[in-house]
Amino acid sequence: MAHPRPANTAERAASLVVLLLAVLSLFAIGVGGVMKSAPPGDDFQVFYRAGRLFWSGLDPWLAMMGSPQPFSYPPHTLSFLLLYNVLSPSTAFVIHSAVNLGSIVAICYCANRWFLGITSWRTLAFAQAAALALIIGNPYTATSVYQGQTTLPVTAALMMSWLCLSQGHRVAAGLLLTVATIKPQLSLLYVLWLILSAELAVVVIGGLAALVLIVPAFLVLGPWDTFHSWWLSLGSYGQVPINMPGSPYVVGLESFLVAHGVDPGAWPIAALGLLLTLAAFRLRQRLDAFMTLQFLLVLTCTCLFVHDYDYVVIIPVWSCALYLALSQMAWGRLSTFSVLGLLFFMPQRLIRDIDLPVIVHARTLILIAMFVLLVSWRGEQPRSGQAGWLDGQVKKPV
Repeated sequence: MAHPRPANTAERAASLVVLLLAVLSLFAIGVGGVMKSAPPGDDFQVFYRAGRLFWSGLDPWLAMMGSPQPFSYPPHTLSFLLLYNVLSPSTAFVIHSAVNLGSIVAICYCANRWFLGITSWRTLAFAQAAALALIIGNPYTATSVYQGQTTLPVTAALMMSWLCLSQGHRVAAGLLLTVATIKPQLSLLYVLWLILSAELAVVVIGGLAALVLIVPAFLVLGPWDTFHSWWLSLGSYGQVPINMPGSPYVVGLESFLVAHGVDPGAWPIAALGLLLTLAAFRLRQRLDAFMTLQFLLVLTCTCLFVHDYDYVVIIPVWSCALYLALSQMAWGRLSTFSVLGLLFFMPQRLIRDIDLPVIVHARTLILIAMFVLLVSWRGEQPRSGQAGWLDGQVKKPV
């Protein structure tokens, strides 16, 4: 992908301004709670309470089952939560917020390695700054920080694991995989891709690290009760109204269809995602690292169970598309991006009271459309010295 020409003084100034605005937006919404009605750290309190229950020798999955906010994270998550529980709730939330902010930095680093190519702030072009600002200042990222969600650390771990794997650092990729599987639905297709690619060392390292982290749960609850309680909690989690397909908080193809009166069930849609993953694997020699991972994550957000705040994982799709449109000053692309971006990033609290599923759930189709456009745009301008994403082989393992 060809990078934009060196920036002049005015362009550098505009670039710094747009980055500053993004950071201000992140802190105003993600930390200050502007336009937020729920208390800060609402989701983090669920994690903290689960850790506190486990610290007291209780089963957090069963203890919180049936509540409006059940705990359904996998067993190895408890070891991470115990680290927070040595602190007060307020201090723990501050530390978790710092982890979220650090995760944003990691995601920006990956984006820069994959497509931005920023080498110096003195030569920062506006297209690069705007694409970086979108990662930092979008509402999904800010909401994840404000709620104290785990999506940002999981996203950062997924991307850093993929980046490490492409550089041959399999131990680091495996350890990062352990963190990524805190949210199994976001990492499932990535793990499947690793297995298909015969990257068993990464899977084994990640699995062994997760097994070590499960030891405290085994010692307190026993192996059977640990996994049985977690399994039972998944059913309870799915019965909460905001977690049901068709809810305005749940995205993906199944939720889109249920909202329109068609209930295909979760398994057929998940099977579609698996089939598309297998089809993409057949083309793996013609995929570059960035688009491979983004395809898996777009597929995850389309075919598996995710909430709207989980859209953090596909923000690089939008960032790369904006970068391409601005770097070439392609007005048609900019217009298309603006329309789709406005609909995708519009604060959902403004339209959730509208009883029109086609509007509330439109993001599922918008994301697919944006990814298809990104494939087309990247295919039209291969990077210097490299083939386009569908036009050549990249080195293993991706």
